[in-house]
Amino acid sequence: MIRVLEVFREPMANGGQESFLMNMYRNMDRTKVQLDFLTPFTCDNPDLKAEIESMGGQVFTYDHPFGENNNKVFRESVQDFLSSHPYPIVHFHSGSTYALMEGAKLAAEAKVPVRVVHSHCGGFKNLKYHVIKMLSIPWLLKYPTDYLACSDLAAEWKFPKSVIQDHRYTVIHNAVDTDRFRLDPALREKIRTVLGVDANAPVLGHVGRFSLQKNHAFLIDIFAAVHQKNPDAILLLAGAGELEPEIRDKVKTLDLENAVKFLGLRKDIPALMNAMDVFVLPSFFEGLPVVGVEAQATGLPVITSTAVARELPLKDLAQYIPLESSPDTWADAILHTADESRVHRRNTTQEIAEAGYEIKAAARAFEQFYLDRAAEAGIQSDHAGTNQPVSAFNEKGTEA
Repeated sequence: MIRVLEVFREPMANGGQESFLMNMYRNMDRTKVQLDFLTPFTCDNPDLKAEIESMGGQVFTYDHPFGENNNKVFRESVQDFLSSHPYPIVHFHSGSTYALMEGAKLAAEAKVPVRVVHSHCGGFKNLKYHVIKMLSIPWLLKYPTDYLACSDLAAEWKFPKSVIQDHRYTVIHNAVDTDRFRLDPALREKIRTVLGVDANAPVLGHVGRFSLQKNHAFLIDIFAAVHQKNPDAILLLAGAGELEPEIRDKVKTLDLENAVKFLGLRKDIPALMNAMDVFVLPSFFEGLPVVGVEAQATGLPVITSTAVARELPLKDLAQYIPLESSPDTWADAILHTADESRVHRRNTTQEIAEAGYEIKAAARAFEQFYLDRAAEAGIQSDHAGTNQPVSAFNEKGTEA
């Protein structure tokens, strides 16, 4: 068995990166490839931790607060961990270019044979981004052994131009479990009853971490416009994160508390998506959002910003609107789409599979990627000290 360390530069909760990995992990042959997880911050989702452990993996945290010194904390924590925990493959997941280049360098210094960097999103096109990308080029050319991305756009945002031009990266689809994410009218009726939502009310939904990237503040502006046009409209927000108090305050200020439901971290996302009529994702940047694919797998139309990669698999269930457009423009599109969805929503399971986004096939390919890289690096499945569960931890960290 090959044991792989998955490293995050953000707290672990229920974000897109975690969803991507967990979808893969549940469907891999774990007698061949086993995953462990590391974050310098916290694991805020006890159900996620429990599920990982039930499948033979481990979650390691340093429990640092997520704040101003994230890069320093990331560097010191990863360096410390790898100095005493040898792994044959270390896989870095982050929307931060710094984390990908620094992580690959630290892994190389720790003599990790296979060092994977994975771009899951784009970013802000500003001076800071251009400076960081320019500075990252030598490191990202020298230290990673493999480049993965959720979309071509995500690859172009993070990786050097020569990596893109030479096609040295691999796109790994954000595939979903169509046994879980599928249209279920009975489940829709049940969850609406549980949530106290009228059967005919237009329901908008969003699933994601309350972070700057997801642009919740603008989502609330959009919903305020929707609610003004149709006072029966409801907004479901699933997730947690550092900006949640700020968004709650905004909802209260706009007197929308009875129409916006903060659902927290949830295990029943397929049920919630069945309850929705339209999924709204006004992100500042994304690669190819897992939640967008999950929504489409339940037959749910997705309205998202033009900052998101236009690679969602079902084109007729995707609308892209510029963030510069007014909340009223978004609201009109949302209400029209919600009306259409209630009448014409369809089972999309076969379409998702034909587009290459069915998890079982994707997980086999993901598993084989690790096995192939291990073989190329001369790593044997009984690699000493690595492919057994890691139980020790140094005094600076804790085993979550």
